[in-house]
Amino acid sequence: MDVSLALEINDLVLQLNKGASIPEQHFETILEKLQDYECWSLYFRLLEAQIDNPKKRQLHFYVRTARAYAVHLEDIQRSAKICVKLLKDLRMSYAEFRERALCHMISEQDFESEAIILQAILPRLRTKEDSVACLERLCLIFEKKKYDELQLNRCYERLIDLEPNNLKALRYFKVVYTQNNQWDKVVSVLQSLFQNAKHINDRYRSAQELAAVYLYQLDQAQNAVDIIEKHCADSPLNTFTIHYEAYFRQQNWEGCLKVLRNYLRKIEGNLNKAIIHYKIGELEEQLKRPMDAEESYLKSLELAPRMLEPLENLIEMHLEAHRWDRVLTDLGRLYELVDDPYLKEKVREGRTRLQDAYDASRVSEAR
Repeated sequence: MDVSLALEINDLVLQLNKGASIPEQHFETILEKLQDYECWSLYFRLLEAQIDNPKKRQLHFYVRTARAYAVHLEDIQRSAKICVKLLKDLRMSYAEFRERALCHMISEQDFESEAIILQAILPRLRTKEDSVACLERLCLIFEKKKYDELQLNRCYERLIDLEPNNLKALRYFKVVYTQNNQWDKVVSVLQSLFQNAKHINDRYRSAQELAAVYLYQLDQAQNAVDIIEKHCADSPLNTFTIHYEAYFRQQNWEGCLKVLRNYLRKIEGNLNKAIIHYKIGELEEQLKRPMDAEESYLKSLELAPRMLEPLENLIEMHLEAHRWDRVLTDLGRLYELVDDPYLKEKVREGRTRLQDAYDASRVSEAR
């Protein structure tokens, strides 16, 4: 005998418990009525009979069952078990499961329940791609929604084991290893990020970070130079500081000069160029090239006439070479540039003494 929709709930339950059959067209209505009156034992028995029967199982029966456990009974573990059975019975992909099932089972903002369900179905996913997508979603939940560092770390470890070159996992571990000062591991991660970068600018960025770690954390200046010169020659990122510092730490003055001259072609502004010419002059002095150094200091002063450092260096060079007439000229120029009254007076006194001595020597030579 078919059960009647007109029956009161008690009579309806009694009839169903006695084995009354339900017409297919009334099945959903009966379920709704049982749900409204919270007759859960019978409700689940009817649904589970459907999903246990290969000939009758349909997706919406699984969804309705899982939702009832999750929302009405707040038993997310039972809901997760239904989801595992769903994947096994219907052989759904992860994307299909999210799009056609999960979104109808729990609230979009119920990240706690979503995490439990995803962790339950993860071992049942049939492809590597599905597992990666599921783990990436779990990582996002634990990092951005639940702030669970322990679970986040576990998920990223599983992700990197499954896909060693996964960019999201690599970026995560780069941060973790950096925070823990595990620089050899940072190097390994950066090398993987460089090799697997999808965009050329990402390759440049990883290479620059790798050079910085070699230089500043591992004190491997030559490795930093090699990375910059091999992989960053055309980089839009500014690698000047790392490149120069790496050569400087090795006291490779020729290398420093090469970096400065290359940088000089890229920068704009007279003052910026003047500073570089001044630094070039200092290096040329280190390399015992006084004529080149003097030329660089003069270029610096031409670009920035009020810059004191190159002028002071020129004065020292002329003093060492006993070029007194040039020293006098430079001191006169320095006198005009100095603003501090005390320093200005000292420059004037020094120039006057030098001028007197210079004049006296010329008179003596003339006799």
